[in-house]
Amino acid sequence: MRSADFLRLWLANGLWWFSMWMEMVVFGWLALTLTNSAWWVAFVAFSRSAPSAIIGVFGPIVTERFLRRHVILTLQTVNLCGVGTLGVLLAYDALQYWHLATVALLNGCAWALDWPTRRALIPDLVGKVRVVDGMMLENILQSVARLLGPLVAGVTMERLGAGSAIWTLFAISGVAVIILSGVSTDSRSPSPPLGIGDSLRRMREGITFVRDNRPVFGVLLITVIMNAWSFPFQALLPVFARDVLQQGPMGLGLLGSANGVGALLGLLLVHFSRRRWNNQWIFSAGSLLTCVGLCVFSVSELFSLSLIALLISGCGQAGFSTMQSSVLLVESPDHMRSRTMSALVLAIGFGPLGKIQSGVMAVAWGAPLAVGGMAASAFVATALVMVFLGGFLASSARPSH
Repeated sequence: MRSADFLRLWLANGLWWFSMWMEMVVFGWLALTLTNSAWWVAFVAFSRSAPSAIIGVFGPIVTERFLRRHVILTLQTVNLCGVGTLGVLLAYDALQYWHLATVALLNGCAWALDWPTRRALIPDLVGKVRVVDGMMLENILQSVARLLGPLVAGVTMERLGAGSAIWTLFAISGVAVIILSGVSTDSRSPSPPLGIGDSLRRMREGITFVRDNRPVFGVLLITVIMNAWSFPFQALLPVFARDVLQQGPMGLGLLGSANGVGALLGLLLVHFSRRRWNNQWIFSAGSLLTCVGLCVFSVSELFSLSLIALLISGCGQAGFSTMQSSVLLVESPDHMRSRTMSALVLAIGFGPLGKIQSGVMAVAWGAPLAVGGMAASAFVATALVMVFLGGFLASSARPSH
């Protein structure tokens, strides 16, 4: 925290996460209101995450050419403009579903470049030895944002309407832009690509590194599994809130916040677990716990039990999200950092397939069976990676204290 640039990035990231979690609730509820269809609710979430697969492959060709602070400031401004456009359309009662999906798509493109760049910047600001500590601090704000973002979205829509929620998002993004404009680091890739041929060569080197480093490869495999089968539940929360639990926007916000409370409590478990387990074990255990919580949530018809199940799932997500980037940043040499993080975006890019699958299953069999079946599949697949991927759970460093 002595680093002024890290402090600014940390605060801006907190606002960035807050707006993202708030956006999920607001966009999902607007989609449900406009279409009354679980499929189209899931499709908005698909639009938000679809760019990750393509941009995860080609992102370093762009981001490694520029100062990292310039990249994140520009992309934060894209979010600001997109939300502002929706606010104007709502004010004039002209908002249509395709507007919502388009802005979700643009924000998804920005996120796919922005998120790995923010993460790649952290080791330059705090030093590689403090990467896990930096990620712990990052996840404190992320967990608070996961708690407050959905709650603020639900309360604002319940009391003041969706338009006020959109303008709240706009204000949050605007403050983040102001904070990021004060970041002064000249951090960038140690050796920017010289051209398309050099970029393609780097891409091949990145693929080889990811394949041969078992901790990195295992984290990416489980990331694919969790994004394809576990995390799509978030797209169906509006359907659970209204159709399964008979709740309105306030209840939807509370469901999202319960996940955030669990993530915040889970950080304490992560902190004390670091004394006994290495990063990969914490990451894997968190993934399994997330799936268990979602399986309970999928069969619950009581609002109170659903809140508890999402809290348990959030505890697991704390281990997953903290150690996901930590393993990659610790295991990757400096010249591979951006490429490894872009490979992570590519793995996250399997999420859109999961959202489409969850939408189809929800229409055919109902949202509870869709979420429960996919979470159970994620649990089994994660356990198989832990058992059969040799060298994944072995540590290249001693557990942190």
